[in-house]
Amino acid sequence: MTLPPPPGVPNYPGATPPDPSMATPPGYPGATPQDPTAPLPGYPGAAAPDPGMATPPGYPSYPGMPSPDPDMVPPPGYGTIPPDPSMAPPAVPPKKGNTPLIIGVVAGVLALCLLGICGVVVAAVTVFNDKDSQRNQAGGSSLPTPYETKYDPPNVERTTYSPPADVTTTKAPPPPPAKIGQCIVVSESGSFQGIGNCNGTRGTYRVVSVDYEQNTCADSESGYITEDGYRMCLELHLVRFYCYKFPKGRGWVVAASACKAKGTVHVIDIVPGASNGNRCTRNYKWNRWYRFTHPTVVYCVMQY
Repeated sequence: MTLPPPPGVPNYPGATPPDPSMATPPGYPGATPQDPTAPLPGYPGAAAPDPGMATPPGYPSYPGMPSPDPDMVPPPGYGTIPPDPSMAPPAVPPKKGNTPLIIGVVAGVLALCLLGICGVVVAAVTVFNDKDSQRNQAGGSSLPTPYETKYDPPNVERTTYSPPADVTTTKAPPPPPAKIGQCIVVSESGSFQGIGNCNGTRGTYRVVSVDYEQNTCADSESGYITEDGYRMCLELHLVRFYCYKFPKGRGWVVAASACKAKGTVHVIDIVPGASNGNRCTRNYKWNRWYRFTHPTVVYCVMQY
């Protein structure tokens, strides 16, 4: 297969002969030889350029060169470089806007404004209605009269406060000076001398009762003494073969300071419930008997 020669290529086999009016560029085959010593165009001594030769676009004009023809249009493809689609800059992401936030704020402000306006409108309507009602009353218009109601409070029984009665507190009594059945020591005047014993060595009276309220003794004729607020009812308690001192008349029996001393007695026998000395012992010598009541007893003694 034979390809046709490129159009316009001189000296190519089968090519169209060149146009004689077209000058061959210098240095190409068939071109007119140039004087190497000739100056280049635009330099001092150089020949003036052909005014019909325009400077290609994008090249600087040399001094003395004519201005380019304004009607001359550069051939297609010269002066610009077609853009490469693959070299396009990356797409810029869209900027996030504050549109939702702004819309929310505006909606809130509008809601508050509407609420405020509604409140003002309600207040204005209320005031207007009040004024209209007053005008109607002044003009003689009648309004429905409300029923009068009367509230009767419930009857409340009045109570008076009475303070509680004073509770009388009694002081706890002290411990008794002696217990029932113990024998005590007393003086000739009847004062309490302390607790003794009932074997005759110390103590001449036995305690029958002890009462802090000082009530009467069971035997109203029996002797008693008062000590520490207690009334102690007593009975005479003497022991056989011990010495005592009897009072002259009414008084208290006390232990003798010395047995067989003048004015003392020595107990020889004791006969409870007797009325005289007929029942006294005959085994021992005695010279006198004494009868005491409350309780009733006869003491058979030797008196000195």
